[in-house]
Amino acid sequence: MLTAVDEKNCLINLLETLPASRSKQYFCPFCHSEVVFKNGPIKLPHFAHKQLKTCTLGNENESEQHLMLKKELYEWLKETESVEIEHYLPELRQTPDLLINGKVALEIQCSPLSLKRLHERTMNYRLHGFKVVWLMGRDLWLGNRLTELKKQLLCYSENHGFHYWELDLTKRVLRLQSLIHEDLRGRLFYVTHSFSFKEKPLLDCLRTPFVQQELLKMAVYPDNQLQHFIHKQLFHKSPKWLHLQSLYYQKGKNILDLDFMRPYIAPPGLNLLVPFKDNLTGSSFEQLSKIPVSYYQNFLDVFQKKKIEILYPPRFYAIMKKQK
Repeated sequence: MLTAVDEKNCLINLLETLPASRSKQYFCPFCHSEVVFKNGPIKLPHFAHKQLKTCTLGNENESEQHLMLKKELYEWLKETESVEIEHYLPELRQTPDLLINGKVALEIQCSPLSLKRLHERTMNYRLHGFKVVWLMGRDLWLGNRLTELKKQLLCYSENHGFHYWELDLTKRVLRLQSLIHEDLRGRLFYVTHSFSFKEKPLLDCLRTPFVQQELLKMAVYPDNQLQHFIHKQLFHKSPKWLHLQSLYYQKGKNILDLDFMRPYIAPPGLNLLVPFKDNLTGSSFEQLSKIPVSYYQNFLDVFQKKKIEILYPPRFYAIMKKQK
């Protein structure tokens, strides 16, 4: 914790000033139990509960990465915005890492959390009129595979499609991973845009996916080993691939007879091998108010008519549809 209240109920923000005395008592702004001030040689100065079991806030035992990222973003934001750190919202019973202009909550996530907890926190912000943006630390960087947690942390815009935010403390950059797509093996493809800390206002960086800009694009290529991969999955009786094969058998076809000279790469949540209506079954994205059905449909229309060798964001396919 980087904040606490003293005996006079005055808020102490360790990023602005250190306590004048270690002998004074300090208390958690959330549960009001006693906390102690720690200022060692390794970790950033912080407060810690004397007895953690008394508090359900959930921000105890934060890593040095988490504390330092809060510090860096706080100092970045305060140059241009009204920003509060660890500001308790009693109506939500939540404390965002940073609250910008009283309405945008920044959550810095450096370790995995349960899907249930993610859903609760996201919905709570949404129901009370707050915008929440999740920024992921090192252990949750996008990488080459989309876990269920990472899927539920995806954002979406017409200019950048599915996108994802990362924080790199070592390089001091905020990364925007855009135009996220998956192939049939589950491998990810995306475009990376990096913003150095304090390069420009942080809110301007976070608005990037939604402002008018040059059209993004990404070249993709066929997977020369895809037929072998699918054959191997069927041989080992993978439930997913056996189900897909059964769908093809019902139509008198064989999944191994596909045209493997074209890329099978699509936005997350869209399966190019099944009927469109089946793509929407069970699909969900926690950070999206609704599934981007029109994006899927427009993408699939193009895929069925020609080999896709360059990927574009949703607005490209929407424009193509209007021009028909």
